[in-house]
Amino acid sequence: MVRGEGALVWDADGKEYVDMLAGFSVSNVGHCHPAVTAALAEQAGQLMHYFDLPGEPRERLAARLAAMAPGDRRRRVVFGTTGADAAELAIRLARWYTGAPIILSAYGGYHGTTGATMPTTAKGGMWAYFYPVLPQDSGHAKIPYSYPYRCPVGAAPEHCAEACLEFTRRMLLGKESPFAEHRAGVSNVAAILLEPMQASAGYIIPGAGYLRGIRELCDEFGFLLIDDEIQAGLGRTGRLWACEHEQVVPDMILTSKGLASGLPISAVIADDEVAASWGPGAHVGTFTAGALACATANATLDVYESEQLVKRAADLGSYFLDRLKGLRERHPILGWIDARGLFIGLEFVRDRVTKEPAADETAWMLDFCVREGLLFEKGGYYYNRFQLIPSLVIEKELVDRAVDILDRAMTMAEERSGIAPA
Repeated sequence: MVRGEGALVWDADGKEYVDMLAGFSVSNVGHCHPAVTAALAEQAGQLMHYFDLPGEPRERLAARLAAMAPGDRRRRVVFGTTGADAAELAIRLARWYTGAPIILSAYGGYHGTTGATMPTTAKGGMWAYFYPVLPQDSGHAKIPYSYPYRCPVGAAPEHCAEACLEFTRRMLLGKESPFAEHRAGVSNVAAILLEPMQASAGYIIPGAGYLRGIRELCDEFGFLLIDDEIQAGLGRTGRLWACEHEQVVPDMILTSKGLASGLPISAVIADDEVAASWGPGAHVGTFTAGALACATANATLDVYESEQLVKRAADLGSYFLDRLKGLRERHPILGWIDARGLFIGLEFVRDRVTKEPAADETAWMLDFCVREGLLFEKGGYYYNRFQLIPSLVIEKELVDRAVDILDRAMTMAEERSGIAPA
């Protein structure tokens, strides 16, 4: 790609694409927003970089992020450079504050591919690049994540959240487990780290009550809750933070990606008491919260406010979902829709009764859509899900153009594979 504007991008041959990827939820305010590029140029003319030290853009950004966190707790902000950096920071901070070693994360989760975060990311192909040494130690374990369409503990969609929570609770209560020994007053778990809605697993929205139930488990057993909002946060779901859909207040919130419209920056928004347990210099980095990234992040947040992008994501997401429901009524290959604001996952099956994944058809449809000028990514446990995450500034006519291309792709895929129309 050589150029972008709003929710459109152009490749080196001049071909135009409706961008339903947004750099993996990075270009939330649109590509090359004039206010953002102007702020970047202005800061570049004043000071581009001076190590990991305070400055006006950084001080302003830290105060804004602390104020943006849900609930009425006092917060501190610890900056990083990437999303994985933020996840690693949160893991270290949770262990330091609690004195406990174990981090629980969910199947299907994605929190980075560094040595410290790889154990929390459920992608076997990425694990293999660490062999022969496992990207794992005894300080990590997995819990089930509510995936209503294919519940990992075999419950019906409407009961999946409750069943996953009960499974997790039994894991924690059993005395023949490494997690806790309640009669002895021992807890070995520092935190539960998860996404409020799973992104790289295929844009999966958990069943109602799942995240709230995880918060309750953390409170019951004395764990911290680390909420990874790196992809679902910053307005994408129609709320500033995805955790707000269930009125959950985490102990730490991770943000990155769309924060600075493409410049490298991340942040851990932590409870004051938790963050204050670290001394000065506990985390530093040459490029951490640099002047350019902070100025761009502030400009990005200004656009969120001036253009009411959180509300826009909710309103446009509702319109998009209505159009997608129309496709599902006509196309049996579209088995399931997960959608909250402009956080959208489509799951394709060869048979709605058996839910046989339509992986080959999904790959073919993706290629077709790209040729027709629609850009997005596929994912999911079986590579049978489309991930639709456009910029929050996308116009209705571009949504309509995208839906028309998806409609044609599904029609042709069904004809090619002999899937009878609905």
